Amino acid sequence: MYGALSKTSSRRPRLLGWAAATAAALTLSFVYGGLQAARPAAKPDGSIDGLTAKFVDVGGIRTRYYDYGQGEPIVMLHGGTRSGANVFSRNIPGLAKRFRVLAMDRIGYGLTDNPKTSADDGNEGQVRFVRAFIETLKLGPVHLVGHSGGGAVAFYFAVEHPELVKTLSVLAHGPGMPSLGDGPSKVQAALDKCPPVESFEHPTCRLAALGHTAATFPPEFWEAESFMLSQPKWKELYARQQAAQAARRQAGPAQGARTDAYRDKMWEQARSQGMKMPVLIYSGRQDTLDWEARDPHSMMKGELGFFDIVGAKTTRVKMTVVNEGGHFMYREHPEQFNADLIAFIEFWKNNPTAQ
Repeated sequence: MYGALSKTSSRRPRLLGWAAATAAALTLSFVYGGLQAARPAAKPDGSIDGLTAKFVDVGGIRTRYYDYGQGEPIVMLHGGTRSGANVFSRNIPGLAKRFRVLAMDRIGYGLTDNPKTSADDGNEGQVRFVRAFIETLKLGPVHLVGHSGGGAVAFYFAVEHPELVKTLSVLAHGPGMPSLGDGPSKVQAALDKCPPVESFEHPTCRLAALGHTAATFPPEFWEAESFMLSQPKWKELYARQQAAQAARRQAGPAQGARTDAYRDKMWEQARSQGMKMPVLIYSGRQDTLDWEARDPHSMMKGELGFFDIVGAKTTRVKMTVVNEGGHFMYREHPEQFNADLIAFIEFWKNNPTAQ
């Protein structure tokens, strides 16, 4: 059998229609209107949903993370959201009943310090930082979970350091993953209404646009993000990134090729050597980031392309598709996601030689 493909549904299937579009519009309205009104002060540690964050020094980088539960460690890596580990706030309590759950703000995100050099800001630097975090907390081999861009980092980490990864779970399509196709994604129409892509405000607007409903990111989430973005580190990082982008544009295609070298190396190693651990690919059926605008239904080309690559040399690959789930399906269906992740980990723990 070539891997496993399952599809689960908790609601009646439908396309992203009027209700979802209206919810997205309301969310965008809140982001660019409601945050200007007086709201309760955010917590100094940026935490939400009753959680409390911790801080640890990782090689001179003050690092923010959540740490709950006992048992085998699960390390969770967020994607490009500037709120960092807060995206996992709905999952941590449930998973912590069975495991020790550590959700970290990756280097440069959330309230974790900015990279000391631009070399530490790319995928290779992100992988080094994740390893340093695991070593600093003496976690040993972990169950690694990554979402979107954090899923790409988790994948590269698993390829480069398989001895430190018991299972790998990649949530949603993200940058650095196989292309969804030749055309624009379905989310592009919403992004066209956002501030310019090079602006400081664009990532927050993009995040709101990727929420499947207004409930994906409630007011408390945006309050914490607003607090984080008010910190000097964010203006400093933005200025550095703008300068780096300008330098890359001036350097031309050769610089872009050097930037992609590490990513390409990891993909080639995965293709040639295969994955050394069980892999779970977890997807939202209505994820507009992996839905070509010209397709009437999401074909999930990027995630299926990823499935083909990681499943080429192993049967220990499973893909689960959640209906009525967007790019942040684990926030939209936290109990379902937690149950699926726990079942996946427990199966391979109890059946380590299964095919």
